[in-house]
Amino acid sequence: MQTDMRAAQLAARLQRLPITRASWLLVILAAGALVVEALDIGSLSIILPGVKAMWHLTPTQIGMLAASSALGIAIGMIPAGRLADRFGRKRLLVIGVLWFCGGTMLSAAAPNYAVLVVLRGLSGLGMAPAFIMPYSIVSEFVSSTTRTAFAGLLESALGIGYLLPPLLGILVMPHFSPDVGWRVFLVIAGLPVVYVGVIIHYLPESARWLSRVGRHDEAEHVVRTLEQRVERVLGRRLPEAVVAPEVALAVATNRPAASLAAFAVVWRPPFVLRTVAMICGAFGTFSMFYVGVNYIPSLFVERHMALNNALLFTLVTAAVQIPGKILNGLLAEVVGRKAIYAIFTVPAAIGAYEFGQTGDPFAMLCWASLFLFCAAGSAPSYKMWYAEQYPTPIRATGQATVEAIGGRLIGGVLWTLLFPIIVAGWGIAATMTLLALASITMLVVVMVFAPETRGRSVEALEAEAAGEGAAVAVRQSTSTA
Repeated sequence: MQTDMRAAQLAARLQRLPITRASWLLVILAAGALVVEALDIGSLSIILPGVKAMWHLTPTQIGMLAASSALGIAIGMIPAGRLADRFGRKRLLVIGVLWFCGGTMLSAAAPNYAVLVVLRGLSGLGMAPAFIMPYSIVSEFVSSTTRTAFAGLLESALGIGYLLPPLLGILVMPHFSPDVGWRVFLVIAGLPVVYVGVIIHYLPESARWLSRVGRHDEAEHVVRTLEQRVERVLGRRLPEAVVAPEVALAVATNRPAASLAAFAVVWRPPFVLRTVAMICGAFGTFSMFYVGVNYIPSLFVERHMALNNALLFTLVTAAVQIPGKILNGLLAEVVGRKAIYAIFTVPAAIGAYEFGQTGDPFAMLCWASLFLFCAAGSAPSYKMWYAEQYPTPIRATGQATVEAIGGRLIGGVLWTLLFPIIVAGWGIAATMTLLALASITMLVVVMVFAPETRGRSVEALEAEAAGEGAAVAVRQSTSTA
């Protein structure tokens, strides 16, 4: 009971913290890891045209190569989420960045297609924790009124990272022969591994997680350090934190689960319906994103565009993601998670459809910019939304389940693998129409079954889920009787 009260008091202290330079520094440090990761994952689209020509790859082989890192992410994400719930968000983030940067540099030495596929898949295992840990850390530090705004900043960091591959490609690729340029590119893309030192020294572990696993002294040190920084900025002491009843209930109800139990909890009431709905939405969003990040340069090249011009067009489509992410993160706190998801998903589907109907390169650029602005732009609120569906002891596990299955396995692996095969058989117009219809269908599922979470503290959401779980248990016992 005393442990629960300490955790509840710490959560209340975090909730009352205003936005200051200390908050911005924490979010920026987490965002830096996403910049490094986006450079890595976006590197494939730059090397794909050269590798395709050098090894004379078939559409199936292209799909397997493009899907390989997503497969590694899908395989590694759920175990990474559970490991983060057991051993900490920061530790998994450090391991992830070291792993995928090392894998990227090793990929440069691949002697053939098969080895490159394997190495890209292995590097995806490291991308898994690096994709979700920044969101877990930030969602557990900032208040309920600023979560999606800061998620917009995290997603903008991804957008900035996706700008780097075409920029780096323009600088590197023309100076080397096709069989050497992609190898040099991958070595350079792995060099930001040095950012691990910044994470280790300056990014704190999640204080909420520390308190919920009984490491109260470490949690107290993290929170008190933040409070002192805020008080220096404000020039006055912070008010006393008030523990709301729902916070105390949430902490007492949601305790750390055993390793195997945590995997099962997200598939039980009251979480199972929201897990399925969020998986559907993740597929709708990530399938469009993966088309953009993996195939846009190749589709431009197929329109008989020179590689350098294709990279410039790709740079434009990558750049438009950034204002989309910022706008989404800001508006989500105003209109709510459901509304902003619909506002961004519908035009994304329209852009994807129209992209497939035109053969003019400039029209393709415009429609690709629209669907990436909206599809990638929807990610800040959506990623924070599915983080908010789960209590702190299983949050990373829940996040990882949604993103691994819906975003990475179905949207990233299966769709990325099938995309060039479907295009070869049906054509780009029919394929993009199918993609647009799928995203609208998934939108309907999310709107009907996912609960709204805007403006609620993580503990208030936990208490609500606990109440739903109790109601389910009562109904089950009544029906049994």
